[in-house]
Amino acid sequence: MKKIIVSYGGGTNSCAMLVGLHERGITPDAITFADTGGEKPGTYTHIVLVNEWCDKVGFPRVQTLSGVMPQQIFDGTLEQECLRLGKLPAKAYGFSSCSAKWKMDPQKKFNKQFASDNGIGLADITRLIGFDAGEPSRVTRGLAAGAIREASGGVREEYPLYEWGWDREDCLDAIARAGLPPPGKSACFFCPSAKKHEVISLAKDFPALARRAVQMERRALAGDGPAERTSSKGLGRTFSWEALLDGHVDMNEYGMPEMDCGCYDGD
Repeated sequence: MKKIIVSYGGGTNSCAMLVGLHERGITPDAITFADTGGEKPGTYTHIVLVNEWCDKVGFPRVQTLSGVMPQQIFDGTLEQECLRLGKLPAKAYGFSSCSAKWKMDPQKKFNKQFASDNGIGLADITRLIGFDAGEPSRVTRGLAAGAIREASGGVREEYPLYEWGWDREDCLDAIARAGLPPPGKSACFFCPSAKKHEVISLAKDFPALARRAVQMERRALAGDGPAERTSSKGLGRTFSWEALLDGHVDMNEYGMPEMDCGCYDGD
Protein backbone atom coordinates (compact mmCIF):
# COMPACT_ATOMS: atom_id res chain seq x y z
CA MET A 1 0.00 0.00 0.00
CA LYS A 2 1.46 3.33 -1.07
CA LYS A 3 1.79 6.02 1.58
CA ILE A 4 2.25 9.79 1.27
CA ILE A 5 4.36 11.84 3.69
CA VAL A 6 4.58 15.61 3.41
CA SER A 7 7.87 17.28 4.33
CA TYR A 8 6.66 20.38 6.11
CA GLY A 9 9.23 23.15 6.41
CA GLY A 10 6.95 25.66 8.10
CA GLY A 11 7.16 28.23 5.30
CA THR A 12 4.98 29.44 2.45
CA ASN A 13 5.58 26.56 0.03
CA SER A 14 4.93 23.68 2.38
CA CYS A 15 1.81 25.35 3.76
CA ALA A 16 0.47 25.97 0.26
CA MET A 17 1.24 22.36 -0.67
CA LEU A 18 -1.08 21.15 2.08
CA VAL A 19 -3.84 23.42 0.80
CA GLY A 20 -3.32 22.23 -2.78
CA LEU A 21 -3.50 18.59 -1.72
CA HIS A 22 -6.76 19.22 0.12
CA GLU A 23 -8.24 21.02 -2.89
CA ARG A 24 -7.38 17.97 -5.00
CA GLY A 25 -8.87 15.50 -2.53
CA ILE A 26 -5.50 14.03 -1.55
CA THR A 27 -5.00 13.26 2.14
CA PRO A 28 -1.41 12.59 3.25
CA ASP A 29 -0.68 9.79 5.69
CA ALA A 30 1.78 11.88 7.69
CA ILE A 31 3.16 15.43 7.81
CA THR A 32 6.58 15.91 9.38
CA PHE A 33 8.44 19.00 10.53
CA ALA A 34 12.13 18.59 11.41
CA ASP A 35 12.86 21.11 14.16
CA THR A 36 16.36 22.44 14.83
CA GLY A 37 15.04 24.05 18.00
CA GLY A 38 15.93 27.47 16.63
CA GLU A 39 13.14 28.34 14.23
CA LYS A 40 11.76 31.86 14.31
CA PRO A 41 8.84 32.35 16.72
CA GLY A 42 6.42 32.98 13.87
CA THR A 43 7.05 29.50 12.48
CA TYR A 44 6.09 27.78 15.72
CA THR A 45 3.00 29.97 16.06
CA HIS A 46 1.92 29.28 12.49
CA ILE A 47 2.25 25.50 12.92
CA VAL A 48 -0.36 25.71 15.69
CA LEU A 49 -2.74 27.36 13.22
CA VAL A 50 -1.92 24.78 10.54
CA ASN A 51 -2.67 21.96 12.96
CA GLU A 52 -6.06 23.52 13.69
CA TRP A 53 -6.68 23.65 9.93
CA CYS A 54 -5.57 20.02 9.60
CA ASP A 55 -8.08 18.99 12.26
CA LYS A 56 -10.78 20.85 10.37
CA VAL A 57 -10.11 19.24 6.97
CA GLY A 58 -9.29 15.76 8.25
CA PHE A 59 -5.53 15.83 7.72
CA PRO A 60 -3.08 14.31 10.19
CA ARG A 61 -1.40 16.88 12.44
CA VAL A 62 2.14 18.04 11.79
CA GLN A 63 4.57 15.81 13.68
CA THR A 64 7.66 17.53 15.02
CA LEU A 65 10.90 15.58 14.61
CA SER A 66 14.15 16.23 16.47
CA GLY A 67 17.80 15.26 16.04
CA VAL A 68 18.35 11.52 16.27
CA MET A 69 22.06 11.16 17.02
CA PRO A 70 23.20 10.67 20.64
CA GLN A 71 25.02 13.99 20.73
CA GLN A 72 22.04 15.75 19.15
CA ILE A 73 19.79 14.31 21.82
CA PHE A 74 22.26 15.57 24.43
CA ASP A 75 22.50 19.07 22.93
CA GLY A 76 18.81 19.26 22.16
CA THR A 77 19.13 22.02 19.56
CA LEU A 78 21.44 23.15 16.80
CA GLU A 79 22.03 26.35 18.75
CA GLN A 80 23.30 24.44 21.79
CA GLU A 81 25.52 22.28 19.58
CA CYS A 82 27.12 25.39 18.10
CA LEU A 83 27.61 26.96 21.55
CA ARG A 84 29.14 23.80 22.97
CA LEU A 85 31.60 23.43 20.11
CA GLY A 86 32.31 27.13 19.70
CA LYS A 87 31.37 27.11 16.04
CA LEU A 88 28.86 28.64 13.65
CA PRO A 89 26.18 26.77 11.66
CA ALA A 90 27.64 25.02 8.60
CA LYS A 91 26.14 27.56 6.19
CA ALA A 92 28.49 30.18 7.64
CA TYR A 93 31.34 28.15 6.10
CA GLY A 94 29.54 27.51 2.81
CA PHE A 95 28.31 24.00 3.67
CA SER A 96 24.88 22.50 4.31
CA SER A 97 25.70 19.79 6.85
CA CYS A 98 23.53 21.42 9.53
CA SER A 99 20.51 20.94 7.27
CA ALA A 100 21.46 17.34 6.53
CA LYS A 101 22.03 16.57 10.20
CA TRP A 102 19.11 18.43 11.78
CA LYS A 103 16.55 18.37 8.98
CA MET A 104 17.12 15.42 6.67
CA ASP A 105 18.40 12.73 9.03
CA PRO A 106 15.39 12.90 11.41
CA GLN A 107 13.06 12.51 8.43
CA LYS A 108 15.02 9.55 7.12
CA LYS A 109 14.70 7.87 10.50
CA PHE A 110 10.99 8.66 10.52
CA ASN A 111 10.64 7.07 7.06
CA LYS A 112 12.16 3.83 8.29
CA GLN A 113 10.02 3.70 11.41
CA PHE A 114 6.90 4.62 9.45
CA ALA A 115 7.58 1.85 6.93
CA SER A 116 8.12 -0.67 9.73
CA ASP A 117 4.98 0.39 11.59
CA ASN A 118 2.89 0.06 8.43
CA GLY A 119 4.45 -3.18 7.18
CA ILE A 120 5.70 -1.63 3.95
CA GLY A 121 9.03 -0.94 2.29
CA LEU A 122 10.66 2.44 1.79
CA ALA A 123 9.82 2.20 -1.90
CA ASP A 124 6.13 2.33 -0.93
CA ILE A 125 6.56 5.82 0.54
CA THR A 126 6.32 9.01 -1.49
CA ARG A 127 7.61 12.18 0.17
CA LEU A 128 6.21 15.44 -1.11
CA ILE A 129 8.64 18.37 -1.20
CA GLY A 130 7.60 22.01 -1.56
CA PHE A 131 9.79 23.25 -4.41
CA ASP A 132 7.66 25.60 -6.51
CA ALA A 133 7.55 26.40 -10.23
CA GLY A 134 10.13 29.13 -9.75
CA GLU A 135 12.74 26.65 -8.52
CA PRO A 136 13.44 24.40 -11.54
CA SER A 137 17.11 23.89 -10.66
CA ARG A 138 16.23 22.51 -7.21
CA VAL A 139 13.68 20.18 -8.78
CA THR A 140 16.20 18.99 -11.36
CA ARG A 141 18.78 18.21 -8.67
CA GLY A 142 16.12 16.51 -6.57
CA LEU A 143 14.96 14.31 -9.42
CA ALA A 144 18.53 13.29 -10.22
CA ALA A 145 19.23 12.31 -6.62
CA GLY A 146 15.83 10.64 -6.39
CA ALA A 147 16.48 8.43 -9.39
CA ILE A 148 19.56 7.01 -7.66
CA ARG A 149 17.69 6.56 -4.39
CA GLU A 150 14.69 4.87 -6.02
CA ALA A 151 16.95 2.51 -7.96
CA SER A 152 18.13 1.12 -4.63
CA GLY A 153 14.61 0.79 -3.22
CA GLY A 154 14.51 4.11 -1.39
CA VAL A 155 11.77 6.64 -0.78
CA ARG A 156 10.30 8.37 -3.82
CA GLU A 157 10.15 12.18 -3.80
CA GLU A 158 7.69 14.31 -5.75
CA TYR A 159 7.26 18.08 -6.13
CA PRO A 160 3.55 18.88 -6.38
CA LEU A 161 3.88 22.68 -6.51
CA TYR A 162 6.22 22.37 -9.48
CA GLU A 163 3.90 19.89 -11.17
CA TRP A 164 0.92 22.21 -10.62
CA GLY A 165 2.84 25.16 -12.01
CA TRP A 166 2.45 27.13 -8.78
CA ASP A 167 4.87 29.96 -8.15
CA ARG A 168 5.23 31.96 -4.93
CA GLU A 169 2.18 34.15 -5.64
CA ASP A 170 0.06 31.08 -6.36
CA CYS A 171 1.19 29.67 -3.01
CA LEU A 172 0.19 32.82 -1.15
CA ASP A 173 -3.19 32.81 -2.91
CA ALA A 174 -3.77 29.19 -1.85
CA ILE A 175 -2.95 29.95 1.78
CA ALA A 176 -5.40 32.87 1.71
CA ARG A 177 -8.11 30.60 0.24
CA ALA A 178 -7.65 28.31 3.23
CA GLY A 179 -8.20 31.21 5.61
CA LEU A 180 -4.67 31.02 6.97
CA PRO A 181 -2.26 33.93 7.42
CA PRO A 182 1.00 33.82 5.44
CA PRO A 183 3.62 31.96 7.48
CA GLY A 184 6.57 34.13 6.54
CA LYS A 185 10.06 32.85 5.88
CA SER A 186 11.02 29.66 7.68
CA ALA A 187 14.62 29.60 8.92
CA CYS A 188 16.66 29.43 12.09
CA PHE A 189 16.82 32.81 13.81
CA PHE A 190 20.62 32.59 13.55
CA CYS A 191 20.72 31.46 9.92
CA PRO A 192 23.88 32.62 8.10
CA SER A 193 21.82 33.02 4.92
CA ALA A 194 19.80 35.85 6.47
CA LYS A 195 20.05 39.15 4.63
CA LYS A 196 21.25 42.21 6.49
CA HIS A 197 17.80 43.77 6.71
CA GLU A 198 16.48 40.49 8.16
CA VAL A 199 19.18 40.53 10.84
CA ILE A 200 18.26 44.09 11.79
CA SER A 201 14.55 43.21 11.86
CA LEU A 202 15.30 40.26 14.15
CA ALA A 203 17.07 42.55 16.62
CA LYS A 204 14.16 44.99 16.61
CA ASP A 205 11.40 42.38 16.87
CA PHE A 206 13.11 39.70 18.97
CA PRO A 207 16.06 41.27 20.82
CA ALA A 208 16.62 38.22 23.03
CA LEU A 209 17.12 36.04 19.96
CA ALA A 210 19.54 38.54 18.43
CA ARG A 211 21.49 38.51 21.68
CA ARG A 212 21.73 34.72 21.58
CA ALA A 213 22.89 34.79 17.95
CA VAL A 214 25.60 37.32 18.80
CA GLN A 215 26.72 35.14 21.71
CA MET A 216 27.12 32.22 19.29
CA GLU A 217 29.11 34.41 16.91
CA ARG A 218 31.39 35.71 19.67
CA ARG A 219 32.23 32.23 20.90
CA ALA A 220 33.07 31.01 17.40
CA LEU A 221 35.20 34.03 16.52
CA ALA A 222 37.06 33.75 19.83
CA GLY A 223 37.69 30.03 19.34
CA ASP A 224 35.91 29.34 22.63
CA GLY A 225 35.26 25.62 22.25
CA PRO A 226 36.76 22.41 20.85
CA ALA A 227 36.05 23.40 17.24
CA GLU A 228 38.78 25.15 15.30
CA ARG A 229 38.54 28.93 15.30
CA THR A 230 36.45 30.00 12.36
CA SER A 231 37.89 31.72 9.31
CA SER A 232 34.46 33.21 8.62
CA LYS A 233 33.94 36.89 9.40
CA GLY A 234 30.85 36.03 11.40
CA LEU A 235 27.34 34.67 11.15
CA GLY A 236 26.85 36.56 7.90
CA ARG A 237 29.80 34.69 6.34
CA THR A 238 31.21 37.90 4.88
CA PHE A 239 30.12 40.12 7.77
CA SER A 240 29.67 40.05 11.52
CA TRP A 241 26.15 40.22 12.91
CA GLU A 242 27.41 42.04 15.97
CA ALA A 243 29.18 44.68 13.89
CA LEU A 244 26.08 45.10 11.73
CA LEU A 245 23.76 45.53 14.70
CA ASP A 246 26.18 47.88 16.41
CA GLY A 247 25.86 50.17 13.41
CA HIS A 248 22.07 50.07 13.16
CA VAL A 249 20.69 49.16 16.58
CA ASP A 250 21.47 50.34 20.10
CA MET A 251 23.22 47.24 21.46
CA ASN A 252 22.72 48.28 25.08
CA GLU A 253 18.98 48.65 24.50
CA TYR A 254 18.81 44.93 23.79
CA GLY A 255 21.06 43.83 26.61
CA MET A 256 24.14 43.23 24.45
CA PRO A 257 27.07 44.46 26.58
CA GLU A 258 29.72 46.46 24.74
CA MET A 259 33.06 44.68 24.56
CA ASP A 260 36.36 46.27 23.61
CA CYS A 261 37.87 43.28 21.85
CA GLY A 262 34.73 41.50 20.68
CA CYS A 263 35.84 38.25 22.32
CA TYR A 264 33.64 36.11 24.51
CA ASP A 265 35.27 35.48 27.90
CA GLY A 266 33.31 32.39 28.88
CA ASP A 267 31.13 33.99 31.58
